[in-house]
Parts: sequence; structure tokens; C-alpha cells
Amino acid sequence: MDEAELATLRRRLERAWASYIHDQVQPEAPRDIVTSWQRSRRAVSPLRAAAPVDDPDETLREWQSSLLYAAAKPLLAEMKRAAEDQDLIVGVADASGKLLWTHSSRHMQRRAEGLHFVPGGHWDERSVGTNALALALRTAKPSRVFSAEHFLQAVHDWVCYSAPIRDPRTGLPIGVLDFSTTWQKANGLGLVTATALARYIEARLEGYGYAAVFGPPTPLAPAPLQLTLCGEAAAYASNRRLELTPRRLEILAILALCPQGLTLDALHAHLYGDQPVSLSTLKAEVSGLRKQLGGGVASRPYRLTTPCAVDALEVERRLQAGDVAGALAHYGGPLFCTSESPFLSEWRDYLASAVQAAVASSDDAELMWRYTLKGAQAPGDFEVLLRLTQLLPARDPRLALVKARLERLLGESGGV
Repeated sequence: MDEAELATLRRRLERAWASYIHDQVQPEAPRDIVTSWQRSRRAVSPLRAAAPVDDPDETLREWQSSLLYAAAKPLLAEMKRAAEDQDLIVGVADASGKLLWTHSSRHMQRRAEGLHFVPGGHWDERSVGTNALALALRTAKPSRVFSAEHFLQAVHDWVCYSAPIRDPRTGLPIGVLDFSTTWQKANGLGLVTATALARYIEARLEGYGYAAVFGPPTPLAPAPLQLTLCGEAAAYASNRRLELTPRRLEILAILALCPQGLTLDALHAHLYGDQPVSLSTLKAEVSGLRKQLGGGVASRPYRLTTPCAVDALEVERRLQAGDVAGALAHYGGPLFCTSESPFLSEWRDYLASAVQAAVASSDDAELMWRYTLKGAQAPGDFEVLLRLTQLLPARDPRLALVKARLERLLGESGGV
């Protein structure tokens, strides 16, 4: 597109963004952007001026001791030159969306500092809403976000290109490479370049022996409290199902997924988002949960003191170890699908996308078939189904079912 076409697109997106933010009108924008806006609205104000940021010195130490740094090191000088020559900001983030390293052209440096697009800046979706870096982490695919597709109005002057840096064994993102500049300089090469360099870093990760560095995870020890969240959510103590209200089950799930503990305000935000529910109501719910568990819930911060085994964490643990079949065996379906908690909704999307990405990268027909039986609906499911039509023998009776499901999925998404 030339600059006039880009300006037209920008104006159209600004109108769509304003209608959604101010009037809650369903916007005319790409589906992944709209769904990201919906998640972002529950987590952050669109008028937030900058990302939250950690201590830069601590972040520098973290970066220099990371395997991402070791793998990316030969590219850093080249990426610095590209940023300076093409008026860009280039950055590398970890799997949480925290920027570990950035370099800016002189023109872009002030913009980057103003938005905290600097080492230590948190650019995950919950921190700053829709952006390319967060989408690349969520989908494990390259992503471009242009102008008012960003949820924060402060970033509407930018176009960003992000490519995930994926674990060579599982296909799950362990970092992101991002190129950003002003919207007038958007072009088709940005995403191609980011993707190519991210693939180079991935190849070097494999050469460094990524699995050998981190090693296999230790098995989970038996726990007195068992929590199943994938599929039907339920809690068990001493092999007896606990009769918890949906709200108390949500609180238990959040605490189990946040073993480090949460402040009362953080727990409230994780559970209710921006709903007008008082802190005293939440305290009463926690107190009721504590009584039903016979203790086991501490405060300041709120955390579980009783060991708890969680199927969602086991799925994540096995994916990180490269055990896709084991992860799929523990994945009973979308996480706590009846919950509207912002935190649990984010975990639901994350785990569904992670399992889908790992299965898709396995090229194992039997594994893919078992995945289709889970009833999962991750954004990239059509890729699994399409690959399965290529892997199953022509006389396999499952082939017709896979093709029918693929056609239905394409029809629902408006594909042809």
C-alpha cells in the first residue's frame, strides 16, 4: 500500500476502534483483533499511557544469562543496523511478553521510551491489550498489528511485526522477535523479516541443546487436593468430590494456577475483572472456601497452603518437556469453559492454543485424530484437520469425518 491507502485504512480502523470503545458497536476488523479487543477490555484501560516496566538492570542480567541471548547474539549487531537504517525499534521478549532487549533508531527512541517499549516493559495482552507481540505469543504464529488495531490509543501511531521464537521440540513460544515503526512506513517485508530472523534464532536454540539445558520436568507428587479444569471443572479431596459453588471453584482454580499468591486486589481482578463486586464479597467467598477445605488458604497474600495437583499445569508441564501425547492425554477439553473470569479465560485460550500448536507440529496422524476427539476449538484447528486429510490413508473410514469437520470449520469462518 502507498501512504494514501495506509491513511485510508488507518481512518477506517480509528472509526471501528472508537465505535467499539465508546459505543460498544461490533467492529469491522479482523477476527483475531476483535477477539483480542474483547479480552483486552476486561484487563486494561484503552487510555493507558504506557506499559508497566520492571527494573532495567535486573532485566539486563536476566537477558544476558538467558538462552535467548545466546541464540540471538550473532544477530544483534545486524538488527541494530536495521533499526537505525530503517527507522525501527527491534526487541526480543520472553514467553511472558516481557521485553528483555531493545534497540531503537534515534527518531523512534523517544517514542519507545514514552510507551515503555524498553527492556523490562511488559507487552502481554493483560498489561497493554492487543499488540503484535502478545498475539504472536498467544497464537504461536507471526502477527502484524497496524495503527488502531492496537487496543491502547497511545500505540495507534505504530505498526508492529512480531514472530514467535518457538521451542524446537514442541512448537510453543519461548520468546518473540518484534519490529515496530510508525504506521506510515508499514510494508510487506516487516513480517517476512521478523519471521526469517526468528527462525534463525530457533535453529540456534536447537543447536544449543534447548532440551538438555532445561531438562525434563520432575513428576508431580501425589497431592491431597486434586483439581481438574480441562473439560468439566471439579475439585477432589481424598478422592471425594467437593461440592463447591461455581464461584468458589473459580477462586480455587485461580489460587492453584498462581502458587506464588495474590493480593486481595489482584485476586478480585483475576476473578471479576471490571464487574462492580465489592472486596468484602470476595473476602466472604474466600472464607467460605477455606472452611470447605478445612483450612488450606492463607491470606496476605492469598494462596493455597495445601498441595494441589492441577491437570492444566500437568498439560503445560508435559508440553514443555516435549511429551505431546502425554499432554493430550491430560487435556480433557477447554479449561473451565463455563467461567467468565478474565484470568481463567486467558488460561483457557492459552492452553487450547498451546495444545493445538504442539499437535499440529507433531505430524502424527494418530495424535491428531485423538486431538479432534477432544472437541477443542483452538484458532488453528483447521491446520490440524487439513494435515490429517493428507496423512490418513485414502481408505481410512476416519477420512470422511475429518473432511466433513474441515468443511464445517471453513464454512463457519467464511473460508472457501
